[in-house]
Amino acid sequence: MAVLREWVFGTQRVSLEDSDILWIKVRGAFSETDVRELVHLFHELEAGPDKPLYLVADLSSSEGLSVAPRKYLAKHLSPTWFRAVCFFGARRTHREVLRALVAVVNFTSGTRVEAEFSDSEAQARAWLASHRRRQAAAPR
Repeated sequence: MAVLREWVFGTQRVSLEDSDILWIKVRGAFSETDVRELVHLFHELEAGPDKPLYLVADLSSSEGLSVAPRKYLAKHLSPTWFRAVCFFGARRTHREVLRALVAVVNFTSGTRVEAEFSDSEAQARAWLASHRRRQAAAPR
């Protein structure tokens, strides 16, 4: 798919594909400043229940998420911003941290966001296409 818009903050690269798919390429550590920029970006894109986004994160070059950024995300992310999230290329420890973060956000918000973990970009794209088909076929 074509990139409609792109942002760079720190070593992180974020791309908007289609009108509702946000790709994040995480390089190195995802700092609290990076996390704040990302949350600001969700606000800028007006993500919410009426305009949820797919979030796909490439974590193959990630060094992880320290405590301060995790706390910030848990406090400031809203599951209503997302149709679903998919992480790929994550190491086992990163998967465990992200599963815990998703569980906290789901528990504290009372809303559930679906999270998927894939090994590669190709698998993430296939999952995304499958999820979109399931969503389109679901009764309203």
